[in-house]
Amino acid sequence: MSNIYADFLKDNALKQTESVESYEVNGQKVWLKKAAKRHSTWIYLPLQWFSKLLGLSMLAPVPNQGGEEAISCEVKRILALKKLGVHAPDVLASQNDAFLLKDASPNGEPVIQLEHALSIQPTTLQRLDLFHKAIDALEDIHLQNSYLSEAFARNILVDTEQNFSFIDFETDPGQYLSLEDCHTRDWLCFIFSTSHRFEEHELDQAADLLANALKLHPKAFNDICRVGRKLTWLLALKPEKLGSDGKRLKKCIYLLKILDQKH
Repeated sequence: MSNIYADFLKDNALKQTESVESYEVNGQKVWLKKAAKRHSTWIYLPLQWFSKLLGLSMLAPVPNQGGEEAISCEVKRILALKKLGVHAPDVLASQNDAFLLKDASPNGEPVIQLEHALSIQPTTLQRLDLFHKAIDALEDIHLQNSYLSEAFARNILVDTEQNFSFIDFETDPGQYLSLEDCHTRDWLCFIFSTSHRFEEHELDQAADLLANALKLHPKAFNDICRVGRKLTWLLALKPEKLGSDGKRLKKCIYLLKILDQKH
């Protein structure tokens, strides 16, 4: 690691007031992330009860320990994934309470979150093509017996050539869940955070793409469909009345129902 970056990290970690801020160092955009307060365990209780009530271990919450533990976890996870060839930001320097990341954009070109990238595709065909590529990128990680931390579309970045990078590794699901549950959890996070970007008439085609990938992973496919069946009753409550989050949930359950029919 360059001394330039290590010195910059040491000097600026103390001054920085926000947990994450961007800078330019040696002509390169970088991000300095420092230790933040540990998340309260109370925020995980509803999901913990929900996962136990429904018997869905893959939905069990993965605690964010915060502080130096989260910093250490993120650096280790990034380095481990990069050894597998997964596109994640380069760690330029690290210390116990902070680290410095190279910006994910290649050669200064812009990157956007997958969620936004799906929303701006001008046609159904282009939206489904990008979705298909994202599915392949996630499956490639799983085929190497690895997994993400929070596989939401906001943590999947897309460049102008539709290459993918992955960010946000403060937690390690593998410390709490089996590898199979980590994979299922990735897929569920991915489905929940992308399904609302499709019109209802596009969901069947989106489900086809997911089914084609998941047929190679029968355990994950079974578990995902089981989750969908256990969540279907929520449609009777008309979750769309709860605003944007409710509308997201409705689209997600619809997609899971269609996926179950293709199982």
